[in-house]
Amino acid sequence: MTLKARAQEKVERAGISNYSFDHDVLVMCGVRYTIEACECGEPDCDGVRLRKNMTAMSRILQ
Repeated sequence: MTLKARAQEKVERAGISNYSFDHDVLVMCGVRYTIEACECGEPDCDGVRLRKNMTAMSRILQ
């Protein structure tokens, strides 16, 4: 399963329906999230980490 597919599963499992993908960036409620692999080893980890994409935010503020 790809990271994008895992991220989509994670978002849908959380009950969020207002999301989209811009290439490999998840967009929820106008906020962009970078999708990364997570290898923390926690038993309940789904293998995907979402981080706010601050690069896009700083461009908007300029």
